Order: sequence, then C-alpha cells, then structure tokens
Amino acid sequence: MPSDPLWRHVFRRLQERVRSGRKEKETASCKLLQKVPIFQELSGRELHKIEEMLYGPRDWRAGEAIINQGDPGMGMYIVAAGQIRIVQMGDDGFEKQLATLTRGNFFGAQALVDQSPRPASAYALQPCSLLVFCRPDLLELIDTNLPLALKIVEGLAQAISTDLPEVIEKLSTQLRDSERLLKGARRAGSIQ
Repeated sequence: MPSDPLWRHVFRRLQERVRSGRKEKETASCKLLQKVPIFQELSGRELHKIEEMLYGPRDWRAGEAIINQGDPGMGMYIVAAGQIRIVQMGDDGFEKQLATLTRGNFFGAQALVDQSPRPASAYALQPCSLLVFCRPDLLELIDTNLPLALKIVEGLAQAISTDLPEVIEKLSTQLRDSERLLKGARRAGSIQ
C-alpha cells in the first residue's frame, strides 16, 4: 500500500472498483447458473465455486460450429447469450433439427459422465456467448469436494432422466413413421 495518503486513497478506490466489477460479473454468472437444472440445488457459495471453474464466456459468430457430431465430448456448454441450433445427421443423410437453445439452456452434459462421441452438432444461429464446464473439472471436484460433486452428478442424472421420455417419444414416432413407409413401399411392390 502506498505511503502517500492521496495515492493510498486512489489505490483503495481502484481496488473497490475492481471488486465491484468482479462481483457484478460473478453475480451475472451465478444468476445464469441458477437457471441451469444441473446447478439449481447449489448454494451461493457452491455456485461461486463452479463459476471459478467455468471457461469463458467464449464467443461464436453466427453460423459457426460449436461442436460437431462424432467429436469426443469433453464438457457441457451453457448459453449465456444468443441462440444455438442442435442438429443430428440421420442415417438417411438428412439433417434433423433437434432443438433451438437460448440463454440459460445447456447442451453436451453427457460429456461430464463419459467421453463418448457427440450425438449431435451445435451451431450458433446468431452471435452467441457460451460458458463451458469440463469433465476434468468435475473429476477434480470429486477429489477435492465430493459433496459438491455429488450434488452436480445428482442434478445431471435428474436432467438426463427428465429428457428421456421426450427422447423415447421422438424415437417411437420415427419408428412408427418408418414402419408406415416400409408397409407402403411393400404394397407398391418396390420392396419384397
């Protein structure tokens, strides 16, 4: 700390501004994290711990690929701003849009559990900003703060199980549609 009273005052004011700016950023990130189902049960202190582990925000331009189907998964993405389009290339070679995500939504959470290939691609529909929570950080939490890691894993399991009925319904609909097309093709004589 400077010995001159004037510089001490200037230095103190500068520190206050830096702290104030940091708190505003932290508050915004923590508010965003509270919207993400995986983190909803965390306390303020726990949210701050997660916030310290996040990468970003990282920005993408409209049309830019964020992740590609088939790439190895290393982490989940949280939409801080913008819109994301989630698509999957079908066996028929056609792209199917699965979802459009906005602020507070997340994708790629399966990568926190394993490093299996990404089942879909994500593209920025407009300029966007994302936060990233990586699998190695969750593994570090397991070693250093098991109670917090368990809360996150429970939230992850709940989020995945909530999506499961919707996924099953979509697959059932696709199966029924395929069966109808197959029956129609057989009636027309194009398939034996």
